[in-house]
Amino acid sequence: MIVLLADMTMGERLAYSGRMLLIGIATVFLALTVLWGSLALFRFVMEKTTAKKNKKAAPTQTAAPIVPVTETPDNGALVAAITAAVAATLAAENGGVTPAFRVVSYRRAGR
Repeated sequence: MIVLLADMTMGERLAYSGRMLLIGIATVFLALTVLWGSLALFRFVMEKTTAKKNKKAAPTQTAAPIVPVTETPDNGALVAAITAAVAATLAAENGGVTPAFRVVSYRRAGR
């Protein structure tokens, strides 16, 4: 028996709409759960295969001894060069006007 929407009362229409809403939400959450599970499984598999590959490929290395630095070199020229480079870059970005700035600290980047 097919019941048309026009033959339903307002309460029946609301109940039908509520059921369709719940079915839609449940479908979306089920699809998201399946997607999440497959991504978690993929991550697990990739971590295991990467760990095995790294374990085979990585030879044992001995670390170089750490030599403590007793004297700090005079880095005035280095700080001046860094400051000049930053000032030139900021001036180029701001149409020749250098905004106020201060070099607070610096460290050597990886080689």
